[in-house]
Amino acid sequence: MAAAMLAAGLVIGSIGGGAIGAILTSHRTATNTTASRNATVAAGVAAPAPAPGSFAAIYQQTKDGVVTITTSTSTGGPRSFSQAEGSGIVVDKQGDILTNAHVVAGATQVSVSFSDGHTASGQVKGVDQSADLAVVQVSVSADQLHPMTTGNSDALQVGETALAIGAPFGLSGSFTAGIISGLNRSTTAPNHRALTGMIQTDAPINPGNSGGALLDGRGQLIGINDSIQSPVEGNVGIGFAIPINRAQSLLPSLEKGIAIQHPWLGITGQTLTALSAGQLGINENSGVLVISVVPGGPAAKAGLQGSGQADASDDVITAIDGHAITTIDELTSYLDTKKVGDRVTLSVTRNGQHISVGVTLGNFQAQPSATP
Repeated sequence: MAAAMLAAGLVIGSIGGGAIGAILTSHRTATNTTASRNATVAAGVAAPAPAPGSFAAIYQQTKDGVVTITTSTSTGGPRSFSQAEGSGIVVDKQGDILTNAHVVAGATQVSVSFSDGHTASGQVKGVDQSADLAVVQVSVSADQLHPMTTGNSDALQVGETALAIGAPFGLSGSFTAGIISGLNRSTTAPNHRALTGMIQTDAPINPGNSGGALLDGRGQLIGINDSIQSPVEGNVGIGFAIPINRAQSLLPSLEKGIAIQHPWLGITGQTLTALSAGQLGINENSGVLVISVVPGGPAAKAGLQGSGQADASDDVITAIDGHAITTIDELTSYLDTKKVGDRVTLSVTRNGQHISVGVTLGNFQAQPSATP
């Protein structure tokens, strides 16, 4: 993501687009004489085939489906530009590469490098900033393209194997292993829209892994690596991936370059807890406190009220379409099941009174801070 965001003392930072800010140093700890003396593999002898089902076998089966994406972005003058690297996933034999929107953001040139070293120029076909997804197309022969087998991200369980392939710090084809650490996590898209339902993993991912593959223990694609949560913008075991089921639902529109709409309520709010309710003098102990409404947005048109700062005069959303809401993540997750133009009914507490407010959902509009 283009900018980092402070949340609970940690920084949620982009792991894809953007210049690489680390210097990697290779250390050789043995002399040539020692290396020669300890050599065990003679020149020309092929490595043994990996055991079926092993991580090594999974890597050999899937590595050709992950590419490295290098972008150039103009920074002003005709000879002034910056470069960044991320990753991508081959999705079909027509040359479509799935990646993150923040990997190709602002790119004037895109280059795609395959596992065999072959490089081709790419063209951005479709971008959805709200979902942080994009499709890049390359014109290469079909035998150069190796689409990945997809799994079912809806069936994942915490503790299952998670494997990541990508280009951290420009190291193409890097392979790391871990587990699914959590499900239904929330992060933020480049345009500040909330991303819900994210996969959390401790498989090490770093800057450059963005847009790369997250695989299950059978080598099936279950997610697109997206971001990390870290105080140093490096791996500390908390990474997030976009579920492959969500990406597949948006892929046809991305491939055609069709603008994708996302339902939007048009508020800024916060999760109300018993502690914060007591401090503000609010009778409700849970729900979403409406701090402000976007002028001209769906909530404003429906008459929802927010003072601009958290206080007892603000509306509290306690349910939507009869479904109890206790957190802002629950509200956002429910809205993700709807479409632009759908009408929802909010249960609202206003100045101690319980009322119902009908809202016709609009299309998400980027704001300075995240709004459901």
